[in-house]
Amino acid sequence: MAVMVTGTGFIGSYVVRDLLEAGEQVVLYGYFGGSGEPASLELPDLQFLDSLIGGDLFDRVTPVVGDVTDLPGLLRAVQAHDVRSIVHLASKMTTATEANPASAVRINAEGTATIFEAGAQAALDKIVFASSISVFSRKSIGSTGFITDDSPCDPQDVYGATKVLCERLAKSYYERHGLDVTGLRISKVYGYGEHVKAGRGGGSYWLMRLLRDAAIGSEPTVVPFGDKSMDFHYVEDVSDSFVQALRAPHGVGSSYLTHGDYRRIRDAYSFVKKLLPDAAVTLVEGQGDLRRGFSTAWELPFDASRAESDLGIKNRFPMEAGVLKTINSNRANAGLPAIVVPDELRAYLA
Repeated sequence: MAVMVTGTGFIGSYVVRDLLEAGEQVVLYGYFGGSGEPASLELPDLQFLDSLIGGDLFDRVTPVVGDVTDLPGLLRAVQAHDVRSIVHLASKMTTATEANPASAVRINAEGTATIFEAGAQAALDKIVFASSISVFSRKSIGSTGFITDDSPCDPQDVYGATKVLCERLAKSYYERHGLDVTGLRISKVYGYGEHVKAGRGGGSYWLMRLLRDAAIGSEPTVVPFGDKSMDFHYVEDVSDSFVQALRAPHGVGSSYLTHGDYRRIRDAYSFVKKLLPDAAVTLVEGQGDLRRGFSTAWELPFDASRAESDLGIKNRFPMEAGVLKTINSNRANAGLPAIVVPDELRAYLA
């Protein structure tokens, strides 16, 4: 029996790594950053995944090039490889969605509906899919000062609206077919490898640049939003959330907030300067020179306690630990020595 993973870019690569380490057979499904043409051998997403798991990718996983909106193709892959569960991550991101809403609705909403339909027809054991904090807005904040999983949805862009539809589809497939499906509402994810999605329309790569460009000294970096806070959700915590959700009791179509370390952006900037005092980084208030259509849903304060109680999801990495791991991974990739680990963080990085 195998687990299928769609969307093997940044987060998906870590999910695949974790599944392999847990002894699972893994099938990859999608275009992998390529054109989808049968004659094309360009699959750039798999290059990062190969390096992440140790360089023997094709000996350990089965890639299937296909479109997530192609129901017959999905069902053939499920049957041929004895797939019993799916982690569905394939999606257009925020600025790419605003630039081409029609394409985003097809991939984000129709693609997710197709995954659910394949799950229902094949009577799969489990589907876990990626939703987003973008289904909410500041109007969703309740009397406690936080957004909870019961807060009313209020998406502020097309991307968030597609995720609301995905969540409703999940509930419908549970109610109509008994499909075991769970959604995870993820926020701002950071870590080594974020460059894999940098050209795909996320619009908010200032944190990636802070942790990569400052780490390798490539070019000056401006860090915006110095007056705001955000949920720093380290990618290894995020990938672990999906694996935990796969192992959780029967899902009833519900979607859960997941969380990292809610901190001031100024704190991250100061910590990077502590590690790299000569780095050419500047902190500014406001959004700076960011791409049109970017989302700031990551600044919303929310309560993810239900994911911990229902699914066993816990975050392990405080902001400092995740930042340090990311910087050192970027330095290693550039052939540079690691930054010495401060004594107060050794317990987190052991």
